[in-house]
Amino acid sequence: MTASTIRSGSITPISSTPADSEGQSLLKLAPSPQQRTPLPAFQLFLLCIVRLAEPVASSQIFPYINDLCVHFGYVASEDEVGFISGLIDSLFAFVQLFTVMHWGRLSDRIGRKPVILLGLCGVTLATLTFGLSRSLWLTILARCLAGGLSGNGAVIQTMISEMTDETNEARAFPLYSLMWAVGCIVGPSIGGTLSRPADNFPSIFGGVPFWEEYPYFLPCLCSACITAVSFFTACFLKETLPSKARDTTLPQAVQVSYGTLAPEPETEYPPPSAPTQLQILRSRAIPTIFLTAFMMMFTNQSWDIVFILYAYTSVRSGGLSMSNPQIGFCLAGAGAVGASIQLWLFPRVVRKFGVPVYPWLVALVIPMFIGAPILNGFARAVGSGAGGRGDIMPGVTYAGVAILLFIGRLAAMVFPLNMILVKRSAPSKLAMGATYGMSQMVTASARAVSPWFVSSLFAFSIERNILGGNLIWLVMCCIGLVAVLQSLKVDRVLKDAARERGEQTPTSVDC
Repeated sequence: MTASTIRSGSITPISSTPADSEGQSLLKLAPSPQQRTPLPAFQLFLLCIVRLAEPVASSQIFPYINDLCVHFGYVASEDEVGFISGLIDSLFAFVQLFTVMHWGRLSDRIGRKPVILLGLCGVTLATLTFGLSRSLWLTILARCLAGGLSGNGAVIQTMISEMTDETNEARAFPLYSLMWAVGCIVGPSIGGTLSRPADNFPSIFGGVPFWEEYPYFLPCLCSACITAVSFFTACFLKETLPSKARDTTLPQAVQVSYGTLAPEPETEYPPPSAPTQLQILRSRAIPTIFLTAFMMMFTNQSWDIVFILYAYTSVRSGGLSMSNPQIGFCLAGAGAVGASIQLWLFPRVVRKFGVPVYPWLVALVIPMFIGAPILNGFARAVGSGAGGRGDIMPGVTYAGVAILLFIGRLAAMVFPLNMILVKRSAPSKLAMGATYGMSQMVTASARAVSPWFVSSLFAFSIERNILGGNLIWLVMCCIGLVAVLQSLKVDRVLKDAARERGEQTPTSVDC
């Protein structure tokens, strides 16, 4: 007897007799390798171009955000910059926390494509406003606009989920993180190179009042142009919301419900209602998955933010005394390495180790927090930064930074794996957009809290000279350990949730 099992937008007949193979997928029986579903390559390519806009717009401010706060007088001294730059970084995710779930819900009603187009318009408006800001209130407003109008992350995750099934998802989801890594090459390169153009390129921009008055507008303008390319590309995307993209060869009830049994022709069935938010939160695996995602995002985002502040801070105060272009160069290099890891290494790691590798990836943040003060100690010993910002000892500084950022790119493999786990733990295909929206809301809350927390703690550690300015690293190592302990629960709850549905629960993930 044959039943139809639905896998995120496809209906594939499989035997109803469960198999015991260790190569089966996490929550459902996976087809054999020869039955692997081909990826919709062109649509995924378009989606990757669309995805590029947000990380470029977000990361292009990183090389110069601390310099901006000092230049425009938002802070009295360099040692205090962490308090304000951390606040500015946090505002994006803080506002997104209250809007991202509604963007996901809206995409469940009107379609994925319209929401993506609206989001790209919002990113453009916010980026240009940021470049024109010269006062703290306008800078804050621009970051709030960017967070409130950017709902594309959850929607793109949902579209990838609807384009794939268990046989090819581990090759598709890394593309989401891959484009973030590519954006983190382009963005910092733009921000580090094109900020203060009148100073860095005096033969072209020198003596022009506009570029002297708005020294950070040029990288924002370039970022907005990239967003315009993403907007144009999005116009060619195909809608993936089931009710908006129906296959006329299937019965209507199947198109709407993604049901497990196809109804007889001419038979009408009322479409089932989507789970409510409360029902999603009460499902067996979601609470643990969401809490783990929060801890994972908190520690990883904390490192991303504190590294920039750490690299900018003088060696005598516990940092590396790097200039804006040097920081941008390092971040761009890390993005290039991260892109390769997401594209080539992640599918192999997840295929070989499956879900049990998740805690190990979460744990990789701890060596980075341990290594930062050690690198500062080496920089002090060789006199790096003695001549001011940018006067570093390249052999020591770049080698140490390369090691820290390489570990960080390895740790970033946790992001696509987490997206796969959210998909597998979702209680219903009907609420996939809402589930990813809620997941994005959880991670946004971590991204809202972590920049302000870690930047303020860094500034507090230096200002009060607690543990020689190293309190920040001790606290973050302890938080990282808590995140690892929480992540150990993921495999068990997914197995428990699958057993409740009478499904097989091996821990491998097909690639």
